[in-house]
Formats: sequence, structure tokens, C-alpha cells
Amino acid sequence: MDRHIAESLLAIYERMGASMNEANGLLRQLPEEERREHLRALGTMMQDLWLNLQLPIVREHRDLDPDGTRYRRGRE
Repeated sequence: MDRHIAESLLAIYERMGASMNEANGLLRQLPEEERREHLRALGTMMQDLWLNLQLPIVREHRDLDPDGTRYRRGRE
């Protein structure tokens, strides 16, 4: 992937993650049964964001890893 596109996508994904974290705080105010269902769905979205969107970019452009060396370990 072109580096400029990779950088732009990671910036977008970072904003998406921030929005999901914001939703997480609100969801925790819901009644337990309703909260559980929403948090499960939100967790799935967060997992997909990291594993299917961000991680492939970081594997190709390791210096763009937003968490430093978190995803580099064992992949050098």
C-alpha cells in the first residue's frame, strides 16, 4: 500500500477508535442486559478495526505502528 494512503487511513482509523471509545463510556450507563449486547457488538467492531484494518497496514509499514512496538514483537 502506498505510504501516503497508509498514513491517511491510520489517521481515519484512529478517529474511528476514539469514537468507539466515546460510545463505550455512554454504553456503560445502560441497564445491564442492554449494555451487554451493545458492548459485545462494539467490541467486535473494535476488534475488526485493529485486526482487519490497522494491523495489515502496520505489518507493511512498521514505523507507523500507533502503539510503538506492540505489533512488531515476534514479526521481525
